[in-house]
Amino acid sequence: MDLIYTNAKMEDQGVLIDYGLDLAFGADENDFECTIQADSHCCSAGSFLYIEGTEYGGIVDSIESNEEEGSVIYRGRTWHGILNAKVLEPDPGKAYLTVNGEANAVIGSLLERMGLTDLFRASPMPSGVTIKNYKMNRYILGYDGIKKMLKASGGKLKVVFVNGMVMLSATSAKDYSKDEEFDSDLLDFQIKKNYKSVNHLVCLGTGNLEERMVIHLYVDSFGRISRNQTQFGLDEYAAVYDYANVESEEELIQSGTEELQSLWGQDELSIAFDAEEDSFDIGDIVGAIDNITGIQISAEITKKIVSIENGQPIISYEVGD
Repeated sequence: MDLIYTNAKMEDQGVLIDYGLDLAFGADENDFECTIQADSHCCSAGSFLYIEGTEYGGIVDSIESNEEEGSVIYRGRTWHGILNAKVLEPDPGKAYLTVNGEANAVIGSLLERMGLTDLFRASPMPSGVTIKNYKMNRYILGYDGIKKMLKASGGKLKVVFVNGMVMLSATSAKDYSKDEEFDSDLLDFQIKKNYKSVNHLVCLGTGNLEERMVIHLYVDSFGRISRNQTQFGLDEYAAVYDYANVESEEELIQSGTEELQSLWGQDELSIAFDAEEDSFDIGDIVGAIDNITGIQISAEITKKIVSIENGQPIISYEVGD
């Protein structure tokens, strides 16, 4: 895997040799660190690093010289981090940014709104994913907003650097847990299943004392969220969500639903794959079974961690919250 470096104008300058590249993107981080020998130092602030045909790359934001080890470290934002350095906000006079249409066309309009079309493009091909009156969270970061928008429509975001541009496209998220599961006898992973988690969220909005806006949200044993309680007594697990600056009851319900989704069923799964098995994306669902405890879970891939040493990648995933 050739790691190409450019100048600040995105003009190719050469290929790095004898490098180590670590990237993490998805739920958080969205940054990279690249280490080379000091006598191979070649990048400047604003340079880009990329591997053609992959989602691995980003912009150099800082440079560190380690004289003791004789190395130089380039750090910066991945393509995902660049998106998350922008804020999607409502138009003047509007409470929310609402989007509709074919998903790739919507992504294109959001890139224009964020002023990123010099580097990013939305695929011109139909995605098969339709966005219907999706209301963005107020002042949400770009990458987070696009991911949440697509997830609400059963989609996921694909990112790939090709022909000098970062191409974004929507496609349907895949549930691999329905077809295959990882077996602890065949693959090393860490797994944790929570058998009891928050299933009742008291959402507090604007107002004081008896005038405080209060919404109760519940999740049943299948993960379905509504305003109808199905679990009582010792089975009830309640928590409070304070959102005092909420503008409306509708917004409180939407934000509270997202909060409850993150609190309920926080199963955890950490798996390491070799390069040949790098076929999963942020937003896909995977499943696993541990043969010692019998624990069996399925969860969404929320983070991808990549370590590349001289062209040889090691890829791992974090699953669930």
